[in-house]
Amino acid sequence: MQESISQSVIQEDEIDLRELARTIGKHKFKLIGFTLVVTTMSVLWTLSKPNIYHSQAVLVPQVESKSSMGGLGALAGLAGVDIGGGEMLPDSAYQLYLDDYQWMRNFLLQSKLFERMNAEDADKNYRFALGIDTLYRLKNGSGKESSEAMSPDEKEKKLFATYQAIKTKLSISSDKKTSVITLGCSDSDAVLAKDTVSLFLKYASNSLRTNELIDMEKKIAYYDQELQKTNDLSLKTQLSQLMSALIQKKVLAQSSEFYNVKMVTAPSTAYERDKEGPKRGLIVAVSFITSLIIGIFGIFFIEFIRSKKED
Repeated sequence: MQESISQSVIQEDEIDLRELARTIGKHKFKLIGFTLVVTTMSVLWTLSKPNIYHSQAVLVPQVESKSSMGGLGALAGLAGVDIGGGEMLPDSAYQLYLDDYQWMRNFLLQSKLFERMNAEDADKNYRFALGIDTLYRLKNGSGKESSEAMSPDEKEKKLFATYQAIKTKLSISSDKKTSVITLGCSDSDAVLAKDTVSLFLKYASNSLRTNELIDMEKKIAYYDQELQKTNDLSLKTQLSQLMSALIQKKVLAQSSEFYNVKMVTAPSTAYERDKEGPKRGLIVAVSFITSLIIGIFGIFFIEFIRSKKED
């Protein structure tokens, strides 16, 4: 009895599979046509996209710890003076700058990146698959509107749009174990990606250094005033040590190219074939498989609707 039931189930499965295959075969040309159209469109879309290149700088923080300052560091901490350690890590400072529109606005204008990114020939360094940019030109036209021809309101809107764009291109990360900081940029212009990293790092370092020097100058002036007022020899010695430490730190801050970081690997222009994206082969493969699945589902759905109408 059981054997007959099993055979019956197998026969029903075979009938169902044959029916499914027959249904697909009935609409095979539609399925092939639909899949070819979607796959061709994905191929054309990927060919219209320029290559994306990545450039990065690898940095090591140079923040002196308070323990290395001995008793002076503890004294400075009690006095509210930071002479080494307790400072914001560079990667955190960079991220704060990146999230600050006003700071980034000044950076884009002073570094001339806004003009470069919105110039009429901003895409002159773009590279394409097979070296063909015809589809890109058909889609995007011959170039962008020059920032010089914009009204003040249009320029402000474009500045904010440029800021949003560069936020997606710039990346800041740090290894918690080694404290190594990676500042990178991805862009279709390999030269611009490299320059963006270099200019951002330089501008951020100058901002951090300027703010720190201003703060140190105020503290040195204040402790110098207190030094002149007091007659306590012990307090004079302590104030002199604090001032000396701040002056040493000031000299060190001005002596390095990048504030509180040492560059391990400088940003460079990526080789033409060393692209980060787009993953054209993967995109086309996914489009082909997806269109095939959707096409098969569509065939069965149409057949289901037809059978319901016939009933």
